[in-house]
Amino acid sequence: MSSSPCPCCRHEEVLQPGPAYTCCSCCGHRWRLPPEAVSSAGYYEALIARNDPQAPWFKRKIGDRIALLSALLEEGGARRVLEIGCAEGELGRAIKARFTVVYDGVELSRDSELAEQALDRVFKTPTSQVDALPYGLIVSFHVLEHIAKPEQELACWSRLLSENGQLLIEVPNQSGHPLLASDHNPEHLHQFTPASLTILLSHCGFACAGLSVGHYESPVYPDSIRIVARPILPTDRQRSLLLQRFRDRFAGPFLVYGIGGDFFNYVAPVAEELEIQALLDSSPSKWGQRIGSRIIGSYDPAEHGMLPILVCSIRFGANIRQHLLTLGIAEDRIIGLESIYEHT
Repeated sequence: MSSSPCPCCRHEEVLQPGPAYTCCSCCGHRWRLPPEAVSSAGYYEALIARNDPQAPWFKRKIGDRIALLSALLEEGGARRVLEIGCAEGELGRAIKARFTVVYDGVELSRDSELAEQALDRVFKTPTSQVDALPYGLIVSFHVLEHIAKPEQELACWSRLLSENGQLLIEVPNQSGHPLLASDHNPEHLHQFTPASLTILLSHCGFACAGLSVGHYESPVYPDSIRIVARPILPTDRQRSLLLQRFRDRFAGPFLVYGIGGDFFNYVAPVAEELEIQALLDSSPSKWGQRIGSRIIGSYDPAEHGMLPILVCSIRFGANIRQHLLTLGIAEDRIIGLESIYEHT
């Protein structure tokens, strides 16, 4: 017996030699070594006609995926899409008919020849060998369960995804069918759970933005997990983007009003790098307190002139705004903290 870490949560489990599934006692993930026939060189490259576009189940799943990708493209505005495992390219063909996008695909099987007629570009190599500009949306339907080392594969996808891009993954939910205890498809090396897939993505530098189950792929795989994820930005990059939001909102010096919890949570961490002219509050008990290099004071129109004012409260923002208006401050000078942090 030898031990091998779970490919998702990395919990150590006893690995049975051969193609039998090992089940992780931590996240429920099942994985196995590839059967000899599947692991042979050129296995996927020799396959053809993996889908039947005339079958009712195919039309059902394609219709669902068109609706999903359409919503993601309308929301995120991606203009470059990569489908990993694009098969004959029918999904990409439908999306290109609806959106002005570059839609590329990765396909190892001989179905790539049909995909080349529908898509902008089709890569016939593993993603580790794909060299292309970053994509705003990468999609993969029922591919990851075929990959022996999913963490290495996700690293390749991460390299091809733009900093603010989205990754959409769909895989069978465990066996993929509520009446089957295990999946015996010889090509499938992994049986994911919602927990195991989420943990795997986290280890690979992605944050889950949405997860759902019960998605239809075919009569034998009517239950699939679907995850939309985004790259987790490095801490220094997060800070840089946040500072840029402040600088985009304020072209120069500004005032901060309302020195409470929201200020300490959402402004103070970057305050020393901002052009804050003064910290202001309506409470006399706070006047004179020092925060970093600044001292809290009261609003003085003679001293503070016509500088814009950042209202540092989400919950009490409307009340503070009304108070500032009664002081004679023009409404266009009053800027809410939500305008900095609101997702765009």
